[in-house]
Amino acid sequence: MSPTPLEDQVQDALHRTADPLQRAPFSVTDVRTRARRIQRRRAAVAGAAVAAVLAIAIPVGAGIVGPTPRSDVPPATEPPAPRITGTVRIDPLTAPVGAELAVPLINVDEPSLTVDGETVPLRRQYDQLTPYADGWIGIAFIDPMDEGAVGVHVLGPDFEVMEETSRSSHLAVSADGSRIAWAEHDGERWTVVERDRAAESEERRTALPPGPQDARVRPVGFLPGDALLVGTTDPTTGRESASVIGPDGTTTALPGSLRVGSASEVTGLASVQTRFTGDGSCWQVRDAGAGGAEVWQTCDYSLLGFSPDGRYLLGFTDYLTPDGSPTMAVLDAATGEPMLDFELVGARTGVVGINPEVAWEDDDTIVATLVTGDRQYVVRLGLDGTVERVGGEAVQVEPGDRALTLAAPSVLQR
Repeated sequence: MSPTPLEDQVQDALHRTADPLQRAPFSVTDVRTRARRIQRRRAAVAGAAVAAVLAIAIPVGAGIVGPTPRSDVPPATEPPAPRITGTVRIDPLTAPVGAELAVPLINVDEPSLTVDGETVPLRRQYDQLTPYADGWIGIAFIDPMDEGAVGVHVLGPDFEVMEETSRSSHLAVSADGSRIAWAEHDGERWTVVERDRAAESEERRTALPPGPQDARVRPVGFLPGDALLVGTTDPTTGRESASVIGPDGTTTALPGSLRVGSASEVTGLASVQTRFTGDGSCWQVRDAGAGGAEVWQTCDYSLLGFSPDGRYLLGFTDYLTPDGSPTMAVLDAATGEPMLDFELVGARTGVVGINPEVAWEDDDTIVATLVTGDRQYVVRLGLDGTVERVGGEAVQVEPGDRALTLAAPSVLQR
């Protein structure tokens, strides 16, 4: 059967612009070469995206308790809005060196994890890591020849594997790190698993209807009322639909997306891609607590990454390349109004890019990895317009490649 125009359009969008970003070459030379190609594809998150990670197909059934509508959520304490006029230029070569990261950093070329300024070796390459109990939960590549084959490892304090799942999604982690979610496939169906970081509560498991493994499910992010935003990929079209899992395991679909971006656990807002324009993409911000009602839309940005307080949303270029995005806007999450614009030095003449898998250190500070030429840096960007380089020397990388990755951002779906 010939593909429909819609299928052609979506598949083209996915081929050119979706796939979670970066990571994990393996130690053997030929596997490393393959893994680097995976990294380049994962860096092209654009027009379609997610996750992201963190962060992040299931909803809260009609008439049943779902995520709290925004009108029922206490308003976040609003910090002063950014007051910077003009574009803030990011030049990692001249930026002052700032304090140690509050966000763990993974080096996937030389498997190691840097936490609070201390670097410890890892026993293998991990794509994500987040603290859990007295150890960690991590995402490892299971089959280096299949970029979709990842599994969950529950690790002890010395990174020894305590539990493992062979086929899973990536992790979604709440802004404060207290909640962790992933999806795993048992050969018959996907099940969404949620745990608390302290491992003091019983895990919550939501079994979905039977379906193939390539109908991939991924938690995108947490929502108010102990709900979870999930994306599910239709293997025949490549579309990723959004839905919400309620605290009682019921689900509600939020129709009309090509790709699911991110979610705010404070406001209940979610970002989704709705259209591919051929040379760009269109996105919407929706109210997940009101059945996915549109709040605002744009064809100027890819919308990925709410701030912890839900006040801001990051906007990257509407068409991302394997190198990421040369610019990043801080938008008012409620209106879409640009509040602050960052641009990499050399964006108009060189190969540069900000990896859209960023992390928020706090409500006013963003941490990102970026590439300029054949060097990768870690930078801290303040909503007051400050730019700092974090860490020591830059890491050398191949074009479109990544060696450094933030340990637990929401990861976009392939």
